Amino acid sequence: MPDTLVETQRLAAELFPWEHDHQAALLAAIAPGSHAAFLRDRGLASVRFWTSIQNGQVAGLAGLYNYAAHPEETWLAWYGLHATARGCGKGAELLDWVIAEARAEQKRVLRLWTTAEEEYAKAIALYRKRGFLSEPWSALPGETWQTLVLSLGLDGCEPTTWAQRSPHGELCGREAPQLVAA
Repeated sequence: MPDTLVETQRLAAELFPWEHDHQAALLAAIAPGSHAAFLRDRGLASVRFWTSIQNGQVAGLAGLYNYAAHPEETWLAWYGLHATARGCGKGAELLDWVIAEARAEQKRVLRLWTTAEEEYAKAIALYRKRGFLSEPWSALPGETWQTLVLSLGLDGCEPTTWAQRSPHGELCGREAPQLVAA
């Protein structure tokens, strides 16, 4: 059996090298009491993660972030597969499993954010195939890409857009670049 935490941290760092929250998020999922500051600082009630194991190795990961301000919703976070696991339906299986988990928790809406870049085109197509609705989100200073918020109604109703939700903070894991004077 693999050292799941270490392998999952490595995969998250490989899939999301520009992000830094995944290490703390994984630890907060395992020991929320020891990482209460991570949850509090982001307005989170809880964080949970799952891994996909293939051939004895961590091949994928997915998390759910539950915001304290919106207990009827959950956010898909750090969802992705190792390059060697793509193209054989494992991503769809993992996404379907996470959607089922969110429904079992009686959440009304599952949301995620991503960017409309070519490398995410297949994932965005999968989200849309599963019924996620897409809305553009405003760029942060220095961003040159289009951010999307995707929302899936889990209760048979069309979800309220994220822009219409109040209050809503910045998207978790998304940070404005730090500008440094030359």
